[in-house]
Amino acid sequence: MSRPLVVIEGSERALDRCVRALERQGHEVVRGWRQEASIVCVGEVVDAADAAAALLTAVAGAGLVVHARADRAVIDRLVDDLRRFAPVDHRTTEPEPGPALTPDERRLLDRLAGGWTLGEAAADLNLSRRTADRRLASAREKLGAATTAEAIVRHAGPERP
Repeated sequence: MSRPLVVIEGSERALDRCVRALERQGHEVVRGWRQEASIVCVGEVVDAADAAAALLTAVAGAGLVVHARADRAVIDRLVDDLRRFAPVDHRTTEPEPGPALTPDERRLLDRLAGGWTLGEAAADLNLSRRTADRRLASAREKLGAATTAEAIVRHAGPERP
């Protein structure tokens, strides 16, 4: 699994979506800068000292998710320095809002993503199989998915790490 190097100049929401996506991909995500090669560190960079700490973390081999709050010169320098190690996913815009799935559709897809059959998920949610089929069809349509597997993948994380 490759180590991600992500710099986000967006909201807490954008940061949280990125962290959740990395966790779903199996990365061990920790808060703060730690110099361990097998983890992804998440932290805020508000000045040059924070940028230096983040860079040292990358030098040690850890992945990074940087919530960039520093001035432009500091952020640009950090991104340039990180690019010497690997490609950097530099996000300067807010993520697109996901499709408007209902809470019931999300619960159903969550169970299917967890390996449950549609019948098992329907029983757990106290739904008839037919109602579960309808909710799944609706979710697939909203997600633009041709198959249930594709809908599960799109629901689980459309964003790149």
